[in-house]
Amino acid sequence: MESPTLWLILILFPFGRHRSNPKALILITPFIFHYVHRTCIYPLRLKPSTKPKTLKGFPLSVALMAFGFNFLNSYLQARWVSHYMDYETERFFWVRIIVGLLIFGVGMVVNVRSDLILVGLKGEDGGYKVPRGGMFELVSCANYFGEILEWLGWAVMGWSWVSFGFLVYTCANLVPRARANHKWYLEKFGEDYPKQRKAVIPFLY
Repeated sequence: MESPTLWLILILFPFGRHRSNPKALILITPFIFHYVHRTCIYPLRLKPSTKPKTLKGFPLSVALMAFGFNFLNSYLQARWVSHYMDYETERFFWVRIIVGLLIFGVGMVVNVRSDLILVGLKGEDGGYKVPRGGMFELVSCANYFGEILEWLGWAVMGWSWVSFGFLVYTCANLVPRARANHKWYLEKFGEDYPKQRKAVIPFLY
């Protein structure tokens, strides 16, 4: 479902007028780096017990919508970075790259570490457990928080309606899911669940 984020960018980027511009190459690298991990590396880390053995029961509409979004989003991000962005008039390009990359990097560390905690969470009995460690001490959905940070950093680096649009979509997608997950944790574990945790934004929400 997320494969267009790699092959479509690799198809489009070489045809952009900025394809040889070092600034464009630097800017697109974090985006590609995230999806190399998400699409190629993360699935290999899943334990056999957590990997779906069949697609039976998986809604085709969900898969198609996810594929369609990733196709459209990859097209917009790749075309903006490789063709439409005006690098010559960008006065604060390097400042935004440094600040955005720091935010993106922190977010990716949080996201990857949180995913690893969740992958190893189920016990031998297959039952669910309360996630512990890292940002899970502050929020129920630390992996979502990390991803939101990543695309906040990307929005700062790109500084365009395209990159900010992706951030808005990410929040619209992950924040309600985090709220539902947080509610589920509270209902399932009751008094055993840490009361100080928020759903997805530390200390706030």
